[in-house]
Amino acid sequence: MARTRSIHMAKKAGHHKRPGRRPGHCIAPNGRFWLPMSLILLLGGSSLCAGASGPGIGFKIGAQTLEDPVDLDTTTRARFEIELSSARFYDDHFDLAFSFGGSSLGTFSDDYVDIVDDVLIEESFTDRLFLLDVRLAARLYPLGDASDIRPYVGAGLGYFWFLDHYEDEYAETFEEPPFSGNFYTFVDDDEGTDTVAHGLFPFVVAGLTLPLGSNGELMFEFQYDFEKEDAGIDLGGPIYMLGARFRF
Repeated sequence: MARTRSIHMAKKAGHHKRPGRRPGHCIAPNGRFWLPMSLILLLGGSSLCAGASGPGIGFKIGAQTLEDPVDLDTTTRARFEIELSSARFYDDHFDLAFSFGGSSLGTFSDDYVDIVDDVLIEESFTDRLFLLDVRLAARLYPLGDASDIRPYVGAGLGYFWFLDHYEDEYAETFEEPPFSGNFYTFVDDDEGTDTVAHGLFPFVVAGLTLPLGSNGELMFEFQYDFEKEDAGIDLGGPIYMLGARFRF
């Protein structure tokens, strides 16, 4: 809670003013050129398929452990992930996967009340934190088409966004004119989304797929994110996923 409280204290000191930020504005990453390239690679992988499994779409749920998310302690959160995969090519030995996933990191609230120069100041803060990422992986299936049960290993590159959706309310209550018994309250609301941290990160993956009908697969997967850091926040760590995929 130490980092979150320091954010709140900074808000209090500035009466919720956030220099240089426009409400609802998120910082756009500079390295987005590789995202459309990943889709091109997926389509390219499909064209290399020769009698192998077709391209697929899958959904995975699980948990990820974050090294240093917000409160300076290791935290485990539920995670979801949607995956688009190329066809398996070279006799089912390789494929490419593009995925989007994320977690809710929790909601933090704080209230502040003070009297300054006979003015009652009340502030309330709510922060809803989210971690989202996209990732592109190349995967190797050592058994190829020799078995319906396919273990795999792989590695890739991802881009993450650590988002803070905030709602702040600031109120001043004062007597005007003094000693008149007439009190007035001025209220100001502020709401938006900040990108607290973002950046590229490498990761490794290992898993196992089991056949599910003629076109389906069950997936058991482990991932580990490295160097998923920015602004003094470490969001790396292990990810454990369970899901299903349909191949066309």
